[in-house]
Amino acid sequence: MNAASRRVCAWGALLVGAAACGGPAGSVASGVSNYERPPGMPIGTGASGGELEPPLLDNSDLAIPERAPEPVVSAPPVPCGGCVELQVYVNDINQRDEFAVDLGGAAITRVVWTVRVNFNSDQLAVQPFVDDVYGKYTNLHVNTFPLAAPVEVAQEVARNAQVIGLVIGSSGAWTGDQRISVFVDAVRIEGRAATEKTFDLGPDGLAARTERRQPALVWHPPR
Repeated sequence: MNAASRRVCAWGALLVGAAACGGPAGSVASGVSNYERPPGMPIGTGASGGELEPPLLDNSDLAIPERAPEPVVSAPPVPCGGCVELQVYVNDINQRDEFAVDLGGAAITRVVWTVRVNFNSDQLAVQPFVDDVYGKYTNLHVNTFPLAAPVEVAQEVARNAQVIGLVIGSSGAWTGDQRISVFVDAVRIEGRAATEKTFDLGPDGLAARTERRQPALVWHPPR
């Protein structure tokens, strides 16, 4: 018997339990060759011919990992009462808005803003202005603006002023995406028309002058 015939004979013996190849005519194999499986024994059963046990469906003993809840991030506390909160949304570098109050042409020599912050960064800044004259650009560095502490931002300019105000925004390396807040405790105007706005009764005319970065103003009454 050549190799091809032996292969055909082996397959036939496995499938139908035929006579052993090369054996006497009419002889029947007592089992699947070399595996001792009775003819007709269903594939997938044990050697005893019994059925396989069904899979367990009760998974109560499986440990299911618990996902930790997301941390709740609360807003920083408001650092003052009787003050005005100036908000600007920034998500890129060099974004800003202006907040101003009308003085109606009053003669002034100096303006001093008393401000506080509840979030500081050297890539956020404030800058005072009188009409079209802008004062010192001051970043909100932790050493310059400790949290909740009053800080004076001054501008000296002798003129009849129509408006005074503050620029608030991001610097050239800002990478955040958030609303930032600067709180104005008071603004003192020096000169012939000297006066002071304390914001104890409301915003007292202070409002957004530009609308680039969703500016908002919130008054916080005295505590």
